[in-house]
Amino acid sequence: MKKLVLAALAVLTSLGASAQMVRGEKSLGPKLGYVSHNKSAVAGLVFQYALSSKFRLSPEIGCAFRHHNEDALLVDLNLHMPFNIGAGNMVDLYPLAGLAFNSWATHMVAPELDEADVTTHINRFGANLGAGFDLRCSSTLKVNIEAKYTFIKSYSSVVLTAGICYVF
Repeated sequence: MKKLVLAALAVLTSLGASAQMVRGEKSLGPKLGYVSHNKSAVAGLVFQYALSSKFRLSPEIGCAFRHHNEDALLVDLNLHMPFNIGAGNMVDLYPLAGLAFNSWATHMVAPELDEADVTTHINRFGANLGAGFDLRCSSTLKVNIEAKYTFIKSYSSVVLTAGICYVF
């Protein structure tokens, strides 16, 4: 039990270590992944701006590809709170919380309109909650993995992504 308590204390004290991120740091890059609502691929672009060494603003735009006659435009504005978990200042873990806007399109075929594609759009706002992991490959390149749950009425989903960002 004593070893377990010491290990927990060691982990908690390492969480307070400052990450490499500095105020004003920006990054931009693509993300690819999976969205659970329609069980399809998602692709997008993320921009990150460090408000301080502890907080980062991350607007994202993405597209959930059509599957089961549904696709979507996904727009998020998340706040990351990264902290260093070791390996120099190269590895960061971050919880995230934010706002979401999803525009889901449902595609149907209308026989009465000579098999025309009839699309219905549902636009909804919601919230995101999740976590991510950054690995800095160099001072100008990082890769990340992120998992979040989007809470939206009738369209809630898990979104898992991996990305690469240019840091400037």
